[in-house]
Amino acid sequence: MSQTNTNIKAKTSDPDLVELAGYHSYKDLSKDTIFKVNGTKFLVLDTRYEDPTGLDAMTVQNLKNGEVSIIYQGTQGQKKNGKMDLLTDAQLLSDINVRQLEAADSYYVEMKEKYDSLGGVTSVAGNSLGGPLASSIVVKHPEDEDNLRCVTLDPALLPKGMMDPNKEYKNIINYYGDNDVLTTALIGLDLDKRIPGERRDISFGFPFADDKLKNLGPFHTGFYGDNEHYVVAGEKINVAADDHIITSIWTGEPLYSGNTERIDITPEALAKLSKAMIGDDLSVHGKYTSIDSYMNKSQSLVEQEGERFTARLNELQDKIEEITESHFSHPLFKGMSTLAAPILLELDIWIALLGKAESFVRSINKVLDSPPLELVEHIVNIDLNVANIFEPPRELLSQFKENIVDLLQGFKQLSEHLIPTLLSGGKQVVEDVFVNDLNAHYKIVNQNIEKVSKHIELFNFKTNFVRAEMVMRDKNLADSITNKGSLLAVAPSMLNSSGEPLTESDHMLVGMKLGDLILDESIAILTAFGNNIIQAVVGTLIGIVSALEGSLEATILQIKSKAKIDSVAIPMDFLGLYSNLANKVNAIAESAIAPLEEITGTLGGVRDGLTRVFFGFPNIVNEFKPFLQNAILDQFKLAEINILNGVSSSLHGELELLFEDIIYQLSEHKGNSITALHDTSQKVKADLETVREQIERITFS
Repeated sequence: MSQTNTNIKAKTSDPDLVELAGYHSYKDLSKDTIFKVNGTKFLVLDTRYEDPTGLDAMTVQNLKNGEVSIIYQGTQGQKKNGKMDLLTDAQLLSDINVRQLEAADSYYVEMKEKYDSLGGVTSVAGNSLGGPLASSIVVKHPEDEDNLRCVTLDPALLPKGMMDPNKEYKNIINYYGDNDVLTTALIGLDLDKRIPGERRDISFGFPFADDKLKNLGPFHTGFYGDNEHYVVAGEKINVAADDHIITSIWTGEPLYSGNTERIDITPEALAKLSKAMIGDDLSVHGKYTSIDSYMNKSQSLVEQEGERFTARLNELQDKIEEITESHFSHPLFKGMSTLAAPILLELDIWIALLGKAESFVRSINKVLDSPPLELVEHIVNIDLNVANIFEPPRELLSQFKENIVDLLQGFKQLSEHLIPTLLSGGKQVVEDVFVNDLNAHYKIVNQNIEKVSKHIELFNFKTNFVRAEMVMRDKNLADSITNKGSLLAVAPSMLNSSGEPLTESDHMLVGMKLGDLILDESIAILTAFGNNIIQAVVGTLIGIVSALEGSLEATILQIKSKAKIDSVAIPMDFLGLYSNLANKVNAIAESAIAPLEEITGTLGGVRDGLTRVFFGFPNIVNEFKPFLQNAILDQFKLAEINILNGVSSSLHGELELLFEDIIYQLSEHKGNSITALHDTSQKVKADLETVREQIERITFS
């Protein structure tokens, strides 16, 4: 068995420095304050607040190991000299001398001398703007690099030209939150090359800033509220950055730079391993219990959507009708998905009005057929019969009604038959494809999570078994204890047991893109239906309305022209009889024209409504699209689901990193028990990877 040097130099851990930088530094603690960080007491030795340059910093001592650290505060625009912080942030983008960096350096030199008797300042840390304030100390003082290290969280960059691009700066460690938008922006702009030192990616928070963006700050500093959990769908999520820095179970060293120093596998080492497996919320089992809770909550959100399937379809049907009616923008086109729409009743009114006008015209014909006016027709050689002028508009009204019925049936088909099938992904059946596939996948994932949880418990059991075996062997009591039926008696079967195998899932194979595929396919189907059915009928109706308007105007003109007999010159009026009859004809003509003008007055609005829908149907589809997307899966629930799944995936990644070190430490041992334990650890890691992949299928990146 290899021998390992366990004499590790006492130093404040990276997680402690991260909590100091991202949480405690912003509290403006006063001098002589004693406070705890992850169970370790710290004493505030000195503070530098409200510096004219905007600098805010405190010097603290780790009361457990005596180390002195300077913690630089990040941007605090609301403070007395906060404007100087904002100015400094801007200046960091340039290559000029930055006053706050100079003030940070002066403070370091001062504290280094002041606490020389305590070993001087041996670590600096900072978050955001505090990052370059801290790292600039290491850059400016190469003479101290053997005794000075720097830890930052989501750091800003150094001014151009300040750092040596060819130097590694091994004593600077930068932790990047993978959900921090500001750090991500620096990487995207290729400005992170001006951040010296090693980059280590950790997962805390999540890409969700709510409607007021109030989470951008906490997820940049690494801590929410008063170091609180963040609650999503009733689930408490640990977003504290320091708790997501994965360290060796045995050495406490972060596990981001390859294998850690080998340790001796002793009963004490196995006891530490067991404690890390089954312990508090940050233990392996504790984290996996959180994963189990998050994923079950996530599944319940999906199940709720499944239970609302009918309601979601009804909402879609109401929404397509509402949007379409808004584009018609005419009261006659309300309730288009029924065959009792107002436009049908209005058509009956138009037909009645046309009949009324025709009745008046027939009265005119009776007058025109009277002996005096027949004489006029003979004298001036004109035809005053207007009985046949109603046939064209009557035929057009009939055509209009037939096509309106076709349009209403088209909308009825759209609402009652097509819309309910849009969630089927093009199958033309009423099926909740996305939610059903999600649910089927969730059942497998959560069953696998239960299995992995048991595998972790099994690994812990084996760990304690091997530890007990080693203790008994050292005491040379193994045989006697075995004979008494001790724990060791189950060795052969227990050590060879690997637990129930995980179940593969053939669901959500394209991941959450399935929802997008269903959406795109449904929009294509809706667009095709609109083009082939709705727009075709609407186009015909527009033509009929235009023809009907022209026909009615022609009818009115004919009535006016043929009925205006008072303009005809008669040689003798037969005692005024002709004049009286002419006035009567004109009065009747006006009564006949009035209902026709009532129809034409309404037709203009109808034509405009039809034209808006004909040319605007693509807009109807676009307006409907977000509601369809929400019906596929409620977008608010989807955001919560994505957070819960994303956090669960990240926790799996952390546990995989931890087990990678466990596997390394248990490898290359000749003992059968240690080898069996090593094999089990490999199995657990493989299981974690399998479940993580299954969770990532249902998580947006």
